[in-house]
Amino acid sequence: MQTLVVKISNPDTVHAIAEAAKRQGITPEAAALELLETVVLAQKPFEQIIEPIAQSFDESGMSEEDLDNLEKQTQRPSARRDARTNRLTYSPRRL
Repeated sequence: MQTLVVKISNPDTVHAIAEAAKRQGITPEAAALELLETVVLAQKPFEQIIEPIAQSFDESGMSEEDLDNLEKQTQRPSARRDARTNRLTYSPRRL
């Protein structure tokens, strides 16, 4: 495995990464790595990103009908209400 060392000398960038790390409760190095990995992943074709998910689905033995039924269950009013409640209380990490 290769290692890459990056030096960030722009004070504004260093500060922004440090603040993001503090909000997330992680080190600045971990926050910077997460940002870099996000950018790299965003450059991949969609098919390449979802391939592991599709493979996992194929290996699970779940049928498309099972998946459709699961989707219908999540569309019930109580599930939508629960999702809205969770969305209101969920605080995503912001960078």
